[in-house]
Amino acid sequence: MRVKSTILVLLVLSVVFVSFQQIEVVKAQGTIYIRADGTVEGTDKIQRDGNIYTFTGNIIGAIIFEKGGIVIDGNGYTLTGDANNHGFYLNHINDTTIKNVKIESCKNGFYIRLSFNNTITGNTVTGNNVGIYLRASKNTLITENNVSFNDNVGICSKRSENGIITNNIVKDNGGNGIESGSMENCYLSENEILNSGLNGIKMDWASNTTITENEIQNSAENGIRVYESRNNTISKNNIEDNKANGIYLQTYSFDNLIFLNNITSNSEYGINNNQYSSNNLIHHNNFINNTKQFSTNEWYAQQWGYGVSNNTIYRNYWTDYNGTDINGDGIGDTPYIIDENNQDNFPLMELHILESPPKGPPPPSDPNAWLYSFIGGLSSRLAPLMLIMSIAIVTLVLVLNHKRKQKLREKGNFN
Repeated sequence: MRVKSTILVLLVLSVVFVSFQQIEVVKAQGTIYIRADGTVEGTDKIQRDGNIYTFTGNIIGAIIFEKGGIVIDGNGYTLTGDANNHGFYLNHINDTTIKNVKIESCKNGFYIRLSFNNTITGNTVTGNNVGIYLRASKNTLITENNVSFNDNVGICSKRSENGIITNNIVKDNGGNGIESGSMENCYLSENEILNSGLNGIKMDWASNTTITENEIQNSAENGIRVYESRNNTISKNNIEDNKANGIYLQTYSFDNLIFLNNITSNSEYGINNNQYSSNNLIHHNNFINNTKQFSTNEWYAQQWGYGVSNNTIYRNYWTDYNGTDINGDGIGDTPYIIDENNQDNFPLMELHILESPPKGPPPPSDPNAWLYSFIGGLSSRLAPLMLIMSIAIVTLVLVLNHKRKQKLREKGNFN
């Protein structure tokens, strides 16, 4: 009986041993380096051919670059990291391309800092804290990536210049779809930005940046949020079904050009111009069935002593405009009234096709519209000062006249 029991135990152990032999044990590979001399340290799953490095299998770990001027081809394989490390870490690395990699479970899928002329293309970046994080870098191209289902921001760019973010799918991220801070001379185009947990695009302290031809839908807050940003262009975007505003101009955003956008079915406002954002040119947009088409929130500016904002708003299409067009020129005969200080004097009667509008605002039918707006806004700001100056001048004249009469009396020449 004991012999049979012993044999049975040995058979079971043998089966278990053979089964373990057939299972591939995946071990964490830790930190992987591409050294300055071009060698790869920490994995045998990256094959080097000159300056081209190709994945030959899935990798677990973080890849740190000490060498630039190379191409990383993921070959469709996956880089799996952890919440404490970046998937790809480029610090002072230039002229490098990373493509065809699936990156998951990292602190940041890509973290690119103080680096120039790099390209991130054709990657799938999911399940990270932040998908792609760009910081203080220049001339970066981020294109044709799928950046989705990350816990926080999809693509984040801070203090970066001359970057291009184009033709990416950015959807179902927990925070902002694309977030920028102090971005300058950048170009965001033809991205599909869907279901963002906060804003589709959040742009803070940006200048000379273009946002064009993007699909921005179903953000939990705003389609595009602009904060203290100047001299930017927002054009030819479809901004639809966002839970707050289509475009939110927040706090001292000046001299921006907003034209040729479809702004549709947003839950609060099509455009919300808040906290004294002024000198923006808003024309040839289609405002379609937003809960409220446009808000200027003038009360906020005025309670801090500012006059009304000076934005030029003209030749937009408004679905709730009820005017007529007797002469058939496509422009309504009466203004579209936004509030007591703002109106579109040349509302379009039909949807505007998203193509280049006639050059040279304001419209020819009233070439001095901008001047009237400027003078009106300027006078509202200067009115208190002009009143004080007028009182001072009258007082001075009376005092001088009184002194003159007093001197004449003293000489006995006053009648």
